[in-house]
Amino acid sequence: MALIIPPRLRCFTEAWRIANSARGGGASLTGQQQFVVSPAGRWEAKMSFHCVEDDDYLEADGFIASLDGPATPFLVGPVDWRGRPWVIHPLSGTALTPALIRRNTGDDAAIGVNPDTIGALSFSLAANVAMNSTALTIQRNLGGALKRGQYLQIGERLHIITGLTTDDPVDPLSGVPIAGQVSVTIRPWTRDAYTAGTPIEMAAPVGLMRLTAESSAMVERTTSPLSGLSLDLVEAF
Repeated sequence: MALIIPPRLRCFTEAWRIANSARGGGASLTGQQQFVVSPAGRWEAKMSFHCVEDDDYLEADGFIASLDGPATPFLVGPVDWRGRPWVIHPLSGTALTPALIRRNTGDDAAIGVNPDTIGALSFSLAANVAMNSTALTIQRNLGGALKRGQYLQIGERLHIITGLTTDDPVDPLSGVPIAGQVSVTIRPWTRDAYTAGTPIEMAAPVGLMRLTAESSAMVERTTSPLSGLSLDLVEAF
């Protein structure tokens, strides 16, 4: 089981991108360099985490030491929850985000167990997917609308939806997304072959990453009550 970022650390800045996605060649007759798409595209990320309490510093220092520099991969993903395919409440039309569910469950415990209000997401592959594929079909059992730019996780790999190639099925009366299949394009290319039924994580997707260098993870202590852990990451293979 891969390591994970200590849950108590709170990310306050992040930047994710896919690098190394193209290969350049010689100049064409017009004098322009030629490029082709490459399956070697990989995730790169920069993340910063707040350290406020004593245990934050202890967890951060212990986590960094356990990685042995770039030698140990770990699971981490984007923390920006905007655009995730949250379940839409059938009556209010409100997106059932984890924060909303926690707040409402405090007022009414039944909200946390009712299938209509618990907000659970359930997605899987609707068909087999070959290695180095950029297209797949998603089976939605529970969840909201799928959109370009949403992150998803298959196995221990992080991907992003770059487009929908079929319509997202919705209820014809309410317009609310319903169970059904949606075909999408993704990046990076798939790292492995997957069978139909493989779960897809979309609520809190993560991917296997490692430090770019031994010096790319450190806790910068300040004289103020707030310090930070910074990480420079690259996808691990």
